[in-house]
Amino acid sequence: MTDEVMKELWAIKDKIANEHRYDIDELAEYFLQKQSSRRGRFHCDERDLRAEQGAPAEVGISRG
Repeated sequence: MTDEVMKELWAIKDKIANEHRYDIDELAEYFLQKQSSRRGRFHCDERDLRAEQGAPAEVGISRG
């Protein structure tokens, strides 16, 4: 199953890169627009994650 997920992720990555002609500036603009439209879900700190998950502020997130 993991291999299938990785294949799908790589296919999506390749499709997005191809759509933007593998131009780093176009890709950066695309992802910045995506981030803005999704209220910053691509970049958040642990406080944001705890707030989204409904956890108290003093509770840490397990890293493994």
